[in-house]
Amino acid sequence: MICGCIYNKDTRKRVRAVLNSDMLSYLRFIRKNIGAPIRKVKTFTGYQARSLLVGVNDRYIFKFPLRRSDSDELALREVRVVDTLRKISPIYVPPVEIFMHRGRVIRRYEYIHGTQLRQMPLDMALANIDKLAPQIANFIFVIGESDPVEIRDLKKMPDEKPRYMYGWTQQDVCDNFFVDTKTMKVIAFIDWEDADFRDFSVMMFNDKRSPHRELMNAVKTEYDKLYNAAYPKHKEKPK
Repeated sequence: MICGCIYNKDTRKRVRAVLNSDMLSYLRFIRKNIGAPIRKVKTFTGYQARSLLVGVNDRYIFKFPLRRSDSDELALREVRVVDTLRKISPIYVPPVEIFMHRGRVIRRYEYIHGTQLRQMPLDMALANIDKLAPQIANFIFVIGESDPVEIRDLKKMPDEKPRYMYGWTQQDVCDNFFVDTKTMKVIAFIDWEDADFRDFSVMMFNDKRSPHRELMNAVKTEYDKLYNAAYPKHKEKPK
């Protein structure tokens, strides 16, 4: 009944997740984990409301699983991916820490002080395309070109090699980049749970959810410059 009275879809999802969670137990766990009083709490829901995220004291984000039976495996996989790719990423990737709570793996992240790319006013994003697009494209290129031996076993085909718009990627670009809106520096990239070795052209061409379509067109142009500089004989044809 309570959720039915909430008009905003995102707020309704968050309230439903909180009501269906053992928040008191979570807060007790968090207080013990950080070893300090909880002064400020923010709640978020993960993709498809499969996790509840609790921000504490503007310092940490804790991720508690809700509807995924494989959440423990996903958490351990994310740690491996992050520990490997953050070493080569041109943009800061916060580490992922894992803890146990009532037999489940709980993830702890650094709280990033910045603005999600999707939450930036569209006119601001478009006015700063020349600053944002090269940073985003360089990140996508560097991560996509990488093939670290430490995580090759996580690929569907371990011997598969990177190629044009194909390689390691986390496709939720607008949700997961954080920007310092004063300097327009991309300061972090978060949430690697669904990272995979795959085609990421959809991120450039078919992401209808993105309100920053023009920005992503500019990102593609910058990506092509990087790829063609590295592989001069390459012909620009998405695969």
